[in-house]
Order: sequence, then structure tokens, then C-alpha cells
Amino acid sequence: MPQLKPGQRLMTMAALLHTDALGTALLPELIKSSGIDTTSWLRHYLNCYLSPLLHCFYAYDLVFMPHGENLILVLENNVPVKAIMKDIAEEAAIMNKEVVLSEKVQRLSVFVPEELKILSIFTDFFDLIFRYISHILVEHGGYSEHRFWQLVAECILDYQRTHPELADKFEQHDLFAPEFIRSCLNRLQLGNNQQMIDLADPAKNLKFVGTLKNPIAVFKTSASASDTAEACV
Repeated sequence: MPQLKPGQRLMTMAALLHTDALGTALLPELIKSSGIDTTSWLRHYLNCYLSPLLHCFYAYDLVFMPHGENLILVLENNVPVKAIMKDIAEEAAIMNKEVVLSEKVQRLSVFVPEELKILSIFTDFFDLIFRYISHILVEHGGYSEHRFWQLVAECILDYQRTHPELADKFEQHDLFAPEFIRSCLNRLQLGNNQQMIDLADPAKNLKFVGTLKNPIAVFKTSASASDTAEACV
């Protein structure tokens, strides 16, 4: 790949969840080989994966299906330095019907009820990816689950501080809410293994069962305290 710099290589993000037949998980071994500690590695990962997609959502109402198979990580000394989206021809949407698009990309415009938009982060990141990464690090690396979610919260807070112009949207779509709707994607797969959702109306077929506790809600107090401290400076 000509865009890669010397010393860089590619890896599917799905590999982060891999455990081999002997019970050895790839992720902790990858972190060990990088020469940096787990916290530093995770910060690099979140900065190149979560931060850009937060910006797509809050600034442009643009969402993807950012699961492991759709992400290619660029590694340098086994540390993530960039994330590349793929399968964006179909698995992308702009959740704002008021945005004027050219005819070639009008199909990206979809209607999603306002209260469901935030699930593109809660479900697609927290429930489908991060909880598994956290579990692997706890079980195979002895890393604190609390600390993992604290890093996720810090990444989000850093993004929010960098973009104060989006404060209204941060409040409208609150990533520190106490809980979020549980969207059952496996039920969609079992119901129709040819097409889980209607890409023209992605919210239509979603199946919900109860709610899940938000693992970063506990950090909302510290977020508010930081904002107050900055306002007093």
C-alpha cells in the first residue's frame, strides 16, 4: 500500500477480539510487543478510532457501521496511528434529511428518530466493540474495567473540549446519560439473514429490549467539575 510509511503495517480491527485455540488473546500480546503500557496504547487507539467518528456524528450527522471487519488499523511498532474505514459504499448514512446532497449521494440521507441517533455510538461502539475489548483486557491482561471506560470518557471529553461550537449537540445527544436503549442486532440477523436492516430506513426494523447501564455515566460528575473549573479560570 503506497500510502503506508516505512515501519507501518495494516491489521483488521476484528483481530483485537481474537483468542486462539490455546486461549491466548491477541490484544494483550500486541500491546506487550509495542513497548508502551496498556493505558498509553489504548489512548492511541481511541484517538485514531473513536475521535474521528465522534466528529462525523456530531459535526455532520454522518455515521458508519464501525465494527471490526469494517476497520483497518494502521500500526506503527504495533501502536495504532490511523484507522481506515471500508465498506462505506453501503454502510454509511447521513441522519439529517435537511442536508442538501448531490443526486449521486442522496441515498445516504436517511430519517432516524432523534432519540435513536445516539445508538450509533452506544450500540455500535460501546455494546458491540468496547465491552469485548474491556473483557479481554480484564481476563487476559489484568487491566481495570473501570480504567478502560475512564479512558473512553476522557477521549470523548477531550473531543468535546476541542469543539465547544457543538455544545448544543453534545447536550442533545448525551454520551454520559445514565443508560441507553438496548438494541438487539442478533435478533435482526436471525429474523433476516439476507438483510438485517433497510438501508433507506435503518430504524424501522430495529428491535429493542430494555436498557443498558452506561459504563461512562459515572464520569459525568468529573466532566461537570472540569467544565466548572475551566469556567472559573
